[in-house]
Amino acid sequence: MNAKVDWHQTLRQAIERLTMNFNQIGRKTGAQFLGIVIPSDSEYDVLKEWRTLTESLCSEYDFREIDVAELAVEEVEKYGVENVVALLEEPMPGSNPESELGQLWITAISNKVKEKFQNIVKDKKIVMVMFGLAALYPATGPRAIMQTLWNSQQISFDGPILVFIPGTLLESRVYSFLDVKKEFMYRGDLL
Repeated sequence: MNAKVDWHQTLRQAIERLTMNFNQIGRKTGAQFLGIVIPSDSEYDVLKEWRTLTESLCSEYDFREIDVAELAVEEVEKYGVENVVALLEEPMPGSNPESELGQLWITAISNKVKEKFQNIVKDKKIVMVMFGLAALYPATGPRAIMQTLWNSQQISFDGPILVFIPGTLLESRVYSFLDVKKEFMYRGDLL
C-alpha cells in the first residue's frame, strides 16, 4: 500500500463510513472498531480537521472523545512519576514493569470507554473517538486496547469506537504503529 496516503481523504472516508454505514462498522469481524491510520507527525492537524468535519454532524451524532495520552499521564501521576521511572529502570526480579504499565493503561482506557458509553442521548448516535495513542508505546498499542475492549463483557458498545492510529497502513488489515510496531487488525475495520 502507498505510505503517502492523503489523510484528508482518509478522514472523508471515515465520515462517509459513519454517515452511510453506521451500523455496518466492524460487522464482518464482530467488533465495532474503525481504525483510522494517520501520519505519526500529523495528529494535531488531523484532529483539528476531524472536529471541523464532524461539527455539522453533531445534531445526529454524539462524538465522545478519549485522549489516551491524558489518561496515561493521569495513571502515571497516581503512582508518582519517580516511582514508575525507578521501576522501569530497575525492575524487581520476576516482574515486567513495561507490561504492567501497559495493562494499567489499558484498564484505565477500558474504564473510560465504559464511563463514556453511559448517559445515552436517545435521539443521537454515539461515536467514541480515541486519540493520543502514541503515548502508550512501547508498553502497549492499539491492537491490545481493541482486543481488551472486545473481550470485555462489562462494556456494551452503543456505537462504534474510532481509533486514530499514528503510523502507516501497510496492507488492508495491517498497520505499523508509529512506524515501529507492525500490528494485524483482525477485529473491526481499518482505513
